[in-house]
Amino acid sequence: MATRLLSSKGRIVCYLPNLRAFVGHFRSFSAYQNDNATVYYSEDSSNSDFPTVWPDKNLGPFGPQDRRFPLPGLIGPSSYMAELTQKTQNAREPVSPDLLFQQLPSERQGSVLNQVLNTIESIEQQYCSDKTTLSPSDILECTAEECPQLLRKDLSNLFPDRNIMSGDFTVITVSQKTLNDMTSWSEAVALEREELLASFVQGAGEICEALRAAGFWADFIDPSSGKPYLGECTSDTLFETDERYRKLGFEIEDLGCCKVIRHHLWGTHAYVGCLFTNAPVDHPVLLAMQKT
Repeated sequence: MATRLLSSKGRIVCYLPNLRAFVGHFRSFSAYQNDNATVYYSEDSSNSDFPTVWPDKNLGPFGPQDRRFPLPGLIGPSSYMAELTQKTQNAREPVSPDLLFQQLPSERQGSVLNQVLNTIESIEQQYCSDKTTLSPSDILECTAEECPQLLRKDLSNLFPDRNIMSGDFTVITVSQKTLNDMTSWSEAVALEREELLASFVQGAGEICEALRAAGFWADFIDPSSGKPYLGECTSDTLFETDERYRKLGFEIEDLGCCKVIRHHLWGTHAYVGCLFTNAPVDHPVLLAMQKT
């Protein structure tokens, strides 16, 4: 039984027994969307104001054979011209007063700092309540939250083909509890990491496929390369021991010879991956991250 927790606006946390249960939620939502999709039909030309039947009832044989293409050679206005006309009309619209009163750099910095402080406070409150609501069978934590502006700037080079600084941009972290301590290295640790890597890549791929089927953009970071799995090639990387994970509520420990990520509940017995999407946090597919 999963536990869904809403600590604050813009952040959702749920616990599940395995990754397949999390993937199943997105696949079922995508199937529901397809079954209930609205079908649009074009208007019947016989009932329109521009009939295509020839001859024209008013002009007779002197009228065009097809009113959609009235010029000689069956030539008519294209959709491109209609779009260009619409853009020209929109360009003549008065400028919104909001554009004339944009925030000063100091005001933007103050709002960003307030956002960071509120996020840290909500995460600390969430961590205190997680320990009392977590079931022993729940070994997977999924967190969806609106990506902070400071982190967006740090992640912008990961997605060179997208503008992530504006609009909805949600980060989904998937933490799996491990049997072995990730601070040490052994054949058992290597085998477990390989199994978790394979399951995460497969599951994250299916989640992104479901989100794309619902009309959203989605991608995930390949833990083995640190690069976006579906996006354009980039020189930037985001491994699980990257310092940027601190802004998502994790701790990064430097062991001297290597670094390891620390989960707030499972410590260094954790394997972490992340996905990104432009689906808003308050969208039903994310709000319903709960096993019933």
